[in-house]
Amino acid sequence: MDLQQEWNRLNERHFSLVEPVRLAVSDLMRHPVESPLAKLRRNARINMGYAVAFILLFIALFVLNAHPYIRICLGILIVAYLVAVVFTGYKLHRLPSVPALDGPLLPVMKTYHDQLRAWINWQERVALFIYPISIAGGFFLSLATKADLDVALHDPKTLAILIAAVLVLTPAGFWLARWMNNLAFGTYLNQLKINIDVLEKPE
Repeated sequence: MDLQQEWNRLNERHFSLVEPVRLAVSDLMRHPVESPLAKLRRNARINMGYAVAFILLFIALFVLNAHPYIRICLGILIVAYLVAVVFTGYKLHRLPSVPALDGPLLPVMKTYHDQLRAWINWQERVALFIYPISIAGGFFLSLATKADLDVALHDPKTLAILIAAVLVLTPAGFWLARWMNNLAFGTYLNQLKINIDVLEKPE
């Protein structure tokens, strides 16, 4: 059986009255590698790969820098990123495989949309707590290359710069991460939502 022809036949039977809708649903089930479902899974794996790379970087910095303030910040970041990798792997494991054209499409689309939207929201909430620690750790690392960290941190001007950096860069980092998430996932999640709404419409 030609799966694409079968899918087109179903489209004509259910969605022939509204051409853009029919095309939107058909577009979802192009070649499996190009489908929004496959791209969402791929981008989540890429996200997890970046997290692993950062963990390795943090571990190297932890080994090379013995100051307790730096190691505390790096230790928290290592644990946070490890949790993120495990949680992302868990979410990906729970996602069903992309169905064939004659498979149960709607439940799979809803699972991908709901699970990945929840995962992105979780990442963004956690990031609000991680960014100040990351900024402080970067600040300590930079300061330690130029002066004695303990002495420098007793300078009120240095502390004021650190506080200002946290207050400015935390929301900036949050919005940058949200923009990047929207770039990587937003288009495909929106496409899924449109198709879910179409398929849930009563005939």
